[in-house]
Amino acid sequence: MPVPAPDWVSFEAAKTNGLDLLGLRAPVQAIGNELINGVTTVTPKLRYFSVITWIIWRYAKARLPDDWAPFSRFAAAQEAVVVIANLLNDRNIRSMVGADKAGQLVDANRKTFPLEPLVQNIAFNIYATSSRQLGLTHQIDGSDILGLTKERGFRLATAFDSIVNKSSYGARLSKDPAIERVSRDDLEELSDKISLDRIPHDERQLLTEALIPSETIDPKDAGERRRRESYTLLLWLSSKKASAIDEYDLFDAAREIPRDVPNVLRNTLDGWLDYIIRDVLAVAHETVFEAVLHQVDTSSAARGAPATAADVIAALLNAVDEHNDILRRVGLFGKAESIQKMSFHKFLQKIQGACKNNENTENGLKRWRAGLSEIELYDNSLDAGAAAAALLPAAWCLAAERIAPSRQATSAHRQKVMAIGDIFQIGLANVVLPKIDEFLRDNRSLLEVMAELVTRTVQQHLRVAWTRMSAPRGKDVSVLIADVEAWSRNNTFRSGRTDSRLGVAIGWLEQLSLVNENGITKEGQRVLDQSIRSLERT
Repeated sequence: MPVPAPDWVSFEAAKTNGLDLLGLRAPVQAIGNELINGVTTVTPKLRYFSVITWIIWRYAKARLPDDWAPFSRFAAAQEAVVVIANLLNDRNIRSMVGADKAGQLVDANRKTFPLEPLVQNIAFNIYATSSRQLGLTHQIDGSDILGLTKERGFRLATAFDSIVNKSSYGARLSKDPAIERVSRDDLEELSDKISLDRIPHDERQLLTEALIPSETIDPKDAGERRRRESYTLLLWLSSKKASAIDEYDLFDAAREIPRDVPNVLRNTLDGWLDYIIRDVLAVAHETVFEAVLHQVDTSSAARGAPATAADVIAALLNAVDEHNDILRRVGLFGKAESIQKMSFHKFLQKIQGACKNNENTENGLKRWRAGLSEIELYDNSLDAGAAAAALLPAAWCLAAERIAPSRQATSAHRQKVMAIGDIFQIGLANVVLPKIDEFLRDNRSLLEVMAELVTRTVQQHLRVAWTRMSAPRGKDVSVLIADVEAWSRNNTFRSGRTDSRLGVAIGWLEQLSLVNENGITKEGQRVLDQSIRSLERT
């Protein structure tokens, strides 16, 4: 029998809608952060790094106080100049911080514009961490203000200033760093020159060197090396495909390593396979949790009271036709097979059979050609409804199959992916593999395993909700409230995938004119060749 969900009592805590409400995206994000630092989901405009380094340089040049409050006012004013000027040049430009308020000012046909914050959280704050990871800025001891690195940040700031300094606004800013208003004429003069969508050649060269350095400044900087490997892989895939790429091209390469891929990129392909392994677990559990909540709503409406856990789980398991259909869709069931007569042992054998074609094991990870894939489970889980409960054990078994051939080996890479997540985030070593062994040892049916994993999914959310609420000034992020065996909805929830940030990373390569709709550009090929040579040397 499945372990009952822990009791949950909702206290008077502030409600908030969190994103990682099962705590399973955190291990995925940790892997992604190691593989490709410096880029986030909210840093789409690469030229913002030119802007923030220029802000630091101009502030220091003006010898203004070494204090955050005046610096943030100065930064907000200069960001307003950039955003308004961009909208004057192109009203349809997207992804700028403060564009809504700036657009209202532009549409009002003002002759002058106030240099005041356009948003509460200015772009400087959003891009600051990435600027440090890219080696453009650094934290100064005893100061609230970031400093510029000599090798990258200073050169980028002065390249941007060489444009602004020639303008009327640049001259006025030099005379009065506390300038509070700027004329429309002054901003129109700048509008084309400081477009965030078009990066001048000098800045592109400097930003490319920051993103994909030709040489690592410090050989011990593992983060910079891994970032360089990931961007080099994206360039290589663009060259091979000869058309635009997306994250699925990288994921496909991670699952089936291309025969002609440079050896120096194999480690990063292993890392991205780790990412996929953890992500499919997160997706599978989130889609099951969404199905649970839908059934909680249905049961609660029928009873006129909170649903019972037993009724919710039973209703999900009773969707036999839906479960059978989705398992046939992913190629695991034949026409006559059903979850009602399927043992977990036989189900695991079916997973293993779907991973046999040209299988090979390298660095503690198993790969195969075609067959069952994490991407297939992603796509089917996200619109599966109640049938997500059938794909969850498939996700567990598939993750185990990736590392199963080397369970007894001592591969450092295998040990790393096995350990990440630990017991509270459904780690492979501490949870998935021992539970699969238990299911086999106890000769469980597939339905019994589905029931236990559904319950574990609810437990996972309640544990996260309790942890976040019990912290000082905690937040109530509970979506489901459990009172012994009674379940009721407390908030909305939508399942999804962890954002890999690869879309933004590819967008940066496009902004640097290294890739386009036809694949890699001539300059991109030069950078690719140079990076591969550099990686081979180190």
